[in-house]
Amino acid sequence: MINLNTLMNFERITGKSIRDYFQRALSFFQYDYPLLAAYYAGNLNSVKSDPFASLTALESETQIYLTVFQTYGKQFTNSQWWYLLEQVENIDNRLKTVRNINRWARSTRGIAAYDAQMNFDYVMPAGQTLERISKDLLKDTLSEDDWADIAIRNNIREEDYTPDGGVSLKLTVPRSGGAINVAAVVDSMEGKRILGKDLHRALQFADNDLLALSEDDTVFQSVEILAALKVNDNPHAPNDGLQTAVIIGGNRASLNFPVISRQMTATFASDDTLQGFTIKEIKVVNDTLQINYQVSTRLNETIDASITI
Repeated sequence: MINLNTLMNFERITGKSIRDYFQRALSFFQYDYPLLAAYYAGNLNSVKSDPFASLTALESETQIYLTVFQTYGKQFTNSQWWYLLEQVENIDNRLKTVRNINRWARSTRGIAAYDAQMNFDYVMPAGQTLERISKDLLKDTLSEDDWADIAIRNNIREEDYTPDGGVSLKLTVPRSGGAINVAAVVDSMEGKRILGKDLHRALQFADNDLLALSEDDTVFQSVEILAALKVNDNPHAPNDGLQTAVIIGGNRASLNFPVISRQMTATFASDDTLQGFTIKEIKVVNDTLQINYQVSTRLNETIDASITI
């Protein structure tokens, strides 16, 4: 246990007033942290620089005390010092969480300021027009006029794009609040970050670390996994996926098309980085089931895929 004698002995050995350090940490978590939490939750429109300065100063001081424990380790010979070190390490862990609070809060607000607009990159798919982007993706109320703003911001002329698609755009949408709720992702909700990042499902290594996929590759991998998922494949969500009984045998599968559609729709709805799933075609081919489907991401990017079961 930690008592006053432990704190005084620490100060005598090291010359550091750890009582003052604990008091500053307590003050930060009582007064500064609630302001930061409210700001990133969208409950405050602005916050002064003081809480950020206090966070930086406390982070630096914590590292000093961790170094002190290493320096004087040979003189800390009983369990009281371990309890004291544990408290400093707990503060260090909490500060690391606070430093990444915008990610844990899934906030669109930055560490220094709040931008009322969210910007992201977008590549026009085949057959799409600027007016449809304005209406379907950006949800503009006057899309027949607002599409011109997209063209102006991107310096795009009508002859610069064709029905084949492939034109890269910078799109801007207003934020309805400080945070975007995507439970499947722990990150700041900026552009492609909304889609999240994941490890390669084959657990490959690259540069002496586990291979992490890009946001786009993460979505493609998620779509492939969800499409092939069977009931009880995922122990955390055993009801997700297709029931094996409804897809065995061509004749039986053909009778269960509505059930298959309903189960796949429910499975894709479990991933909130995706927001739309549609089966385009489902048929039996040589006693196997072929499903052609389309799914949309939270950025309204469309993925056309198929699976044979």
